[in-house]
Amino acid sequence: MSHLSGLPEEHDEPRVVLERTIRLVEDELRGAPVDDVLTRLRAELPDDLDVPEHNLRAAAEAIAEGRREDGSQG
Repeated sequence: MSHLSGLPEEHDEPRVVLERTIRLVEDELRGAPVDDVLTRLRAELPDDLDVPEHNLRAAAEAIAEGRREDGSQG
């Protein structure tokens, strides 16, 4: 992701891109249904990014439950 604009950069590792995408959508989607969060995460991530499904689902569940990436409630 571009460190200034928040957009993906080709050289970022999948984990970094996923973490930035989570931060991008978590405030907006906190408390939303898991499937809605999962759909949005997939839409925001680059098509060629290989992120394991269980990682995406875990992130979506955390956002839906109102947990932040660091484990705190937000």
